[in-house]
Amino acid sequence: MTELKLKDIIEEDSYNSYEFEIYADGEKVGAANVMAENEDDDHAYVERIDINSGQQNKGYGTDALQQLSDKWYGIEIAPDNPDAQRLYARLGEESSWEDACYIDQGYGVYRI
Repeated sequence: MTELKLKDIIEEDSYNSYEFEIYADGEKVGAANVMAENEDDDHAYVERIDINSGQQNKGYGTDALQQLSDKWYGIEIAPDNPDAQRLYARLGEESSWEDACYIDQGYGVYRI
């Protein structure tokens, strides 16, 4: 349904920031930013995912999150609103990651 295209990798002190663009039928519909030590890491945190307003509620975000989860053998994500919390709870489960408290934005942390 969607295609993730790696736009950039930014090296930070203890991790890399992977910037993706999200495409559907050749049209850019959003973007995502993932923090991980490397591409083979089994733990990654989706710092943000944005789907363009005219493209929301079409499954693009869900599909992109599933692809990111498959790529990193599971992802952690912290919703910042009730709608995102419902989506992440539907796609995964509450995280037991020991550092989850550092990224919780008041709606829990989920593993997909």
